[in-house]
Amino acid sequence: MQKAAHAYLQTNVSTTSPGELVILLYDGAVKFLNRAKKFIAERDYARKGIAISKAMDIINELSSTLNRDKGGELAENLYKLYFWCNTRLAMANLKLDAEIVDSVIKVLSGLRSAYAQIQNLPEAQAAAAQLAASQTPEGMTSRAIPTFQHGNALPGLAQNQASALRMRTAYNKIAESSL
Repeated sequence: MQKAAHAYLQTNVSTTSPGELVILLYDGAVKFLNRAKKFIAERDYARKGIAISKAMDIINELSSTLNRDKGGELAENLYKLYFWCNTRLAMANLKLDAEIVDSVIKVLSGLRSAYAQIQNLPEAQAAAAQLAASQTPEGMTSRAIPTFQHGNALPGLAQNQASALRMRTAYNKIAESSL
């Protein structure tokens, strides 16, 4: 059963658009933070630390895929916001403070919501298609290799194939992990 679930997950992640993948990463971070709050309440400090670390890993991945050269002020602001989130999570981890975790959940949920609204705009889809067409190797579909510029057309998307692969790997780890 676990092999079947893993195969489904692999197929799902490999066919997910980069925009959808960013949303899934936000969802994963929020999921881990909600678990961390539960573990704080239960005084299960080891699992709380693991959950917060996983959320921080996701935020770091989102941050590392920002194209700060082309993304301008938007990419820079996202970078600062991701840094703030991780700083707050480090503090929450040390102080066992669920309220700090809530403040980060609020920010990530807001980003997720905004991102979900813009990813389907015609301008965003056109820019994504143009970038995918310009960077897709012969014989591969544009969905196979996400090539969006984070901070360019859609903030939060991978700036190159390596970043996209790291994002997919991060999501695989999120989906497969259980606390």
